[in-house]
Amino acid sequence: MDQDDLLARIQKNGRLHGRNESRRVTATVLGVLSELLPAPAYRRLTMLLPEELRQRLPEPQTGRIVEILDCRRFLGRVAERLYADGADAAFLSRVVLAELNVTGRGVPPAELAHLVPMDLRPLFRSRPLVPWRAGAETTLAPAGAPVAEMPLAAAAAYRLSGAESAGI
Repeated sequence: MDQDDLLARIQKNGRLHGRNESRRVTATVLGVLSELLPAPAYRRLTMLLPEELRQRLPEPQTGRIVEILDCRRFLGRVAERLYADGADAAFLSRVVLAELNVTGRGVPPAELAHLVPMDLRPLFRSRPLVPWRAGAETTLAPAGAPVAEMPLAAAAAYRLSGAESAGI
């Protein structure tokens, strides 16, 4: 995995000021994950991270008792270690986990979602947001027929007209 690419994407999507800040945020989120995941799962998640980043992470202890954290306590620990408020911690955690999900190498957090409490699973399965572009989004035509796609604005107008419920 290209460290510059991962950290640059986290910096850009997390709206962070620099490379050191993106490294600090990534290490903090992964550090809190080390308390939540079993040691073998944590090792699988971090094994293909760049060496410089892995050096900042805590070593997983085999045989330790895994602490059960709900979403609020997980984000609370991230916020406490980043000296940030809860909303920033949630946003930055989502950015880090989403970028780790699309790296293409190693075990993504989405594959480990079954190991965490249910309220954390959507966060573990998150994907990076795709920027919206005018005219680029489409939806299926009425009745789900993929024959002709309608632009998003036309689809919205079609739904608002009531023609969809009338079966037209």
